[in-house]
This record gives sequence, structure tokens and C-alpha cells, in this order.
Amino acid sequence: MAGHSHRSAFGKNHKSFKSKHASKGALKRLFKGKVERDPINGKTIKAVSKQQRRNKSKQIRSVKILESIENRKLFEGSNGAAKVITVVPLTPDVDATTIVQGLLGSSDLDMNELLVSKETGNVPSVRDYNIKKFKSKLKVIVPDMSNFLHILDCAKVADFVIFGLSGTAEVDEEFSEQVVRALELQGISSVMGVVTNLSAVHPKEKFQLDVKQSLESYFKHFFPNEEKIYNLEKASDSLNALRQLCQKMPRPVTWRDQRGYLVADAIDYQPGQDGNGDLVISGTVRGVGFDANRLIHIPDLGDFQLSGIEKISASSRTKKPKNDDPIESLDLETQFMSDGLRDSLDIYAPQSMESQYDDDDESDFEYDDLKTARFDDHGFLPGDKEQQRNVRVPKGTSDYQAKWYLDDVVDPNVNDDEEDEDEDEDIMIDDGDIIPDNDMQMDNDDYEDAQDEEAFVDLSPEEEERQLAEYRELEKEDREFPDEIELHPTESGIERLKRYRGLKNLYNCVWNVDEKDPNCPEEWKRVLRVGNYKNTSNRLIKEAKNKAQVIAGDRIVLHINFPQQLLEKIVDPSQLLFAVYGLLYHEHKNAVVNFSLKRWEEYDRPVPAREPLIVQYGVRRYTIHPLFSGTTNTPNNVHKFEKFLHPETLSVATCIAPVDFTQSPAIFFKPNINDSKGIELVGQGTFLNADHTRVLAKRAILTGHPFRFHKSVVTVRYMFFNSEDVEWFKSIPLFTKSGRTGFIKESLGTHGYFKATFDAKLSAQDVVAMSLYKRMWPMPSLSWTPEI
Repeated sequence: MAGHSHRSAFGKNHKSFKSKHASKGALKRLFKGKVERDPINGKTIKAVSKQQRRNKSKQIRSVKILESIENRKLFEGSNGAAKVITVVPLTPDVDATTIVQGLLGSSDLDMNELLVSKETGNVPSVRDYNIKKFKSKLKVIVPDMSNFLHILDCAKVADFVIFGLSGTAEVDEEFSEQVVRALELQGISSVMGVVTNLSAVHPKEKFQLDVKQSLESYFKHFFPNEEKIYNLEKASDSLNALRQLCQKMPRPVTWRDQRGYLVADAIDYQPGQDGNGDLVISGTVRGVGFDANRLIHIPDLGDFQLSGIEKISASSRTKKPKNDDPIESLDLETQFMSDGLRDSLDIYAPQSMESQYDDDDESDFEYDDLKTARFDDHGFLPGDKEQQRNVRVPKGTSDYQAKWYLDDVVDPNVNDDEEDEDEDEDIMIDDGDIIPDNDMQMDNDDYEDAQDEEAFVDLSPEEEERQLAEYRELEKEDREFPDEIELHPTESGIERLKRYRGLKNLYNCVWNVDEKDPNCPEEWKRVLRVGNYKNTSNRLIKEAKNKAQVIAGDRIVLHINFPQQLLEKIVDPSQLLFAVYGLLYHEHKNAVVNFSLKRWEEYDRPVPAREPLIVQYGVRRYTIHPLFSGTTNTPNNVHKFEKFLHPETLSVATCIAPVDFTQSPAIFFKPNINDSKGIELVGQGTFLNADHTRVLAKRAILTGHPFRFHKSVVTVRYMFFNSEDVEWFKSIPLFTKSGRTGFIKESLGTHGYFKATFDAKLSAQDVVAMSLYKRMWPMPSLSWTPEI
């Protein structure tokens, strides 16, 4: 019968039993691991259909295809840019000349066009090669292998980094392995491993295979995505390596590609007036491009202004120079001149900006009496027995700031660094429990009866000195409070700690960022202040891309305003790498910047705060004096200052330095003349942000010895040594190592004894402590230049 189709009765599926109350296991099986997302801000989440998912993936794929086409346009064609190749031999028996000859020997180049001879070894050079077989251009850079930082600079601009391995020698851990690690930390594009002397292992190839596999395993340890190294003694491997260099697209380095840069092909100088002239540099643009109104940076020389940019016509790119000057023979197509909107070289805001914060002279500054400090809702301890004072304060001072002004004026000749050194020398470390004198231990019941009958009597000076010496001798083995300081019996705590303040809670207090402080650096009020670093960074990166006058792939001539006295530092670009980087808007200005920092695992010496470190972040190298703090996220942005960089812990290093809006990786060094590199790798991290509201507070802990107990009332000694100090610090809360909290009740005698009340009974092994904090200001940095 027409239209009849047989339907099998065995294929029917009966409906499953429907229950009003399904178990959790049944629901899990039903949804197959799919989790329903909770609505955000009360908004319902719309279901995305299959067609919408397809369209989205198609759009993403098309964007990636367009990006790939744009990248290929940069290198393809007769007018395409040359791929920058940096050759880094990792063993002494391998030289860069042999690697380059092995790579290019399989091409159609004449051997006379290669590097001079094998005897030249690792002589630094920059050479261009045109590979007609693969229709590609290569710019091969051989760095100065005796200069650690020059190797980093050459790899920074490279599209491919070729590492030369040896079949007969091991890689040096002191130098070569640190080179590889440092290149990874600063950001590296595509890499390739080659070996040139496998024939020296054994004449037969099958015996060379084990060594090659061992080298591949070693190379994969550093670069897991690279599973093969090339034996340049074999023509097939050499050809495959050259094909990969010419046809493979290099991996992007985000922080580098977000700014314009170029490798100089030729350099000329046009003298001008007043000892300044124009440094004329020709090269091919890479990255987002250049703008004539933005500043440029030359490594180890500094930041400079552009007077103009000239674009070279495409017709002159393939022509040979008509005379000895390769720049004058170029046909210039378009000129872009800088105008009145170009960036200035000022690193700080004008002096007039200080009037926005304070019009008074610093000589009017006075510290406040701690007795008037109330710990109220802002983190101050309540008290009502102290009398308020009328203190002269600078104009515009807030009520909060007025609480911390003292009657005595700070001596301007006192150096804050010397003060901190004295405090650090007085630090005492606690580890064990303190055992009080036997004659001081009393039963609580006996003490309760004696309290009413006997008044407090001071000990003789000799007995007081003897007991203090015994107590501190016992305390030497304790390490309970690392920030603990000791007051000398003849020392005034008021004078020594006048810059400190007491806080009930460091992370809940209100700390004025722009408080008046004579120890504040002069540059503080003139640094660049970024309200929202992330949004500002995204905006400036987009602006740099949209306003670029010349883009990647353009051949240009840069005219740089350059002082004549720096000409002696200019080198031949065919011998040593000479790179130029563009700066984003505001990147020349100094700000309060924060770096994440983790100590290098092989560096075992202490790294104290405020000691000079060389930091390389992005295109810059600066000598900084960092302040260390934790990576905690506090509600008031107040963080505890750390005196040393702790091992295996991520810290934040704060200083005043030029801002970087590409969040580039950072590497930290110390100069070391005994090291083969001249510098020593200390740590690695990232440029975090520019945040002037981050307050660093240094803590000082005063400890006392409880030696008489009556319920929750304790008599404490050895925290202070005169009654004036007790009255001065009376309003600051106390705590103990067992977690008890309390406050000073009254002073006893003239030797600094006092009664304290706590929220519970103390034991004889407890230690009474008081925390004080002072503001640590970031220190300015200087541009680092190598010694020539």
C-alpha cells in the first residue's frame, strides 16, 4: 500500500513514573551536573539558545581570523617587517655565529652574507637577512653575553629567542639558568632550542639520540610547550627550523605590544642650538605605533621628547642607499610634527600644587598630646578624665589631625632613618615564657589582704637596676613580639615615641592620607594621583591605539630632542641593539606605585626595607628604596609595615617611581661585583597599581612584666621607667600574649610601675604589651644607569 511504513512495536518507551517529590539523587541525575546560576542583583538570567551560542562562537572565531590576518600582513610581502631573532648560547662551547650559520646555511643566501667567520664567536651584532626561499626577512641579534641586562634587552624586542644547547657541556646554573628564568619572568615571545655539536658526542647518529632526548627533556622543563629541539648539523632539521622561523607567527607579549617600539636600523645626529640637537633614528614600527606628542624612552638613557615623525614611502624601502648616509637617501612620504599639546618632561606637578593641601609652613607643625587621644567610633579608646588643650595647629587641619599635635616642636635636624635604626637596635625577641622572681609570686588571697594595709613603696635604684638586668637576661630567649622595643631606664618614652600613635584596631581606624607630617617627603604633594588605576589604564591604552600616527609595519624616521653630551653613549646599531619605546600619556610622571614582590628561591640573604634595589619593570630600570607590606585587603587601606622581605611570601613593595599603565612584570636585582653578571637576582613580581591612598604603618610594641596580681588588676613594671610616661600613654589599650585586653588604671611610684585592669585573670607567665604605630612615607627613586 502506497504511503505505508512499518513501525516497530519494540521501539516504544513507556513514560517514567512521575513523583511529586523527587530525591536529591534523582534531581542530580536529571540535570546531569548542570548548576543553575543565582540571579545577580535580583535580575533573572536569560537562557541562551543554541543558535545564540553558535553565533557567539562564530564571532569570536572571525575576530581571531582577522587578528591573524593582520599579524601576517605585518611580516608578509616585499615591504613586510623583519622578524627579530635573538640568539642566546647557554654554554661556553657554543657560539652564536655557529648557530646563525647552521640556520641560514640551508637557505639560498651566499655564505659571504652570513656573519664574518666562525672565529668571531659571540661578538655582539645586529644583521638583516632576506630569505627569498620563504619570502621573509629576519633581523638576527647576537647580544653581549657578558652583560646580563643586555641579554634581557635583546630578548625584550625579539619575536623569537633561540637558545643554543650543547651535547658535551652542561648549562651553568649560576649564569645561564638565571638568564632563562629572568627571560621567562620579564615576558618572552616564541622560543626555539637548537644544538650544534651532537657529532662530538659520538660519530654514529643512533648514539646521539639519547643525548638529544636528554636535551629535549631539559628544554621542556623550562618551556613545556616546546617538545623538540633542532640539530643544526642535519640539513633537514636546519631547514625545518628556518621554515618555522619564517612562517610561524610569534606569540604576543601583552605589555610590550600595548606600546609602540622599534629597533634602530640607522642613527644620525643633527646638531642644534644650546647644546641640543635632533637624534635621527630610522626603523620599522612595532606594537600600537607612535604619536609625535607622546614621549619616548631609550633604555639606560632616559625619556625624551619628539620633534617630529617622518613616514618613509613604500617605494624607497627596497632601494639601496645612494650615498653613505642611509637616512638621507630615503624618500619621505608624510611628516607628523609635535605641537603645543605634546607631553612635558616634568616628573612632578608644579610647586603651586602644594597650596591645594596646605598653605602654612612646615615650621608650624606640632605633635599632639597622646593624653587627649580618644578611642571613639573611629578606633579610639573612650576616656573622660583627661583635659582638653588649646593647641596651635596649621590652617585647614581637621579635628582628627588636631588630636595628634604635641606641645614640643620636632627638631628638623633629627633624621628619621637614624631614629629607626636606633629602634631596630633596641628590638628584643621573645620565645619562651617569662619566669617571675620567686619573692614576687604571691597568693591572690594574701595579696588581697595586703592591698588595703600597705602602700606601694619604690625600690632602691640599685635593687631596681639589678632586678631589671635579671628580667631582661631571662627575656633574651623569648621571641613572642618581633616588633618589640625596649626603653632604657634613663630614656624618656615621650621623646622617643612622639611620632607614634595608639590605635585600638589598625584595620578599622581612620587615617588621613594627607595628614601633616614634617617627615613627609617633599615630593608627596606633587606626585601623580590616579583615582581608578584600572579604568585609567584601559582608557589610555585605547587612546594610544586610536591616536597613533604611524602603526605597526610602517618604516619611519624619528626626530628626538637629544642633548649633545649624551652622544658618547650612542652605539652603532649594527653592533649593539638600540631600541626606542613609546610611552603612554602620563607615564613619565612619578606616582606612589606598588609592586608585588616574591623573593627568589635561591637568594638566601635578608632583604631589609628601604635598602636600594634595582627594579626592571616594562621598559624602565630604576633604583628604588621600597617599603614592604602584606598583600592583605583592608577596609581602610592601612597596612602594617614589614622590616624585611619574608621568604616564600608574596609582599607589596611601595615607592615613588614613574607609573606604568601596562602592568608589566617586574624583576628585582642587587648590584654585586663578585657575581659574574655584575648584579644578583633578588625577586620577581608585577607592577600592581599606582595608589597614593595606601598607608603603611610601622608598629612598635612596648612590653611589661606583671608581677603582682589581684583578680583582674595587675601591677606591671619595666614597660616605662617614670610616672610621666605612664600618664602620657595612659589612654592606649593594653593586650597580652594570651589574648587578654585591658587598660592602664593608675601610676604607682616614680619608677614607671602602674596598675592595669584586664578582662580576665592573668597568669604569671603572661606578658603585657602595648602597640604603637607611626606613618611610613614612600621614598623617591632614581633612574638606574650602568657604569660605563
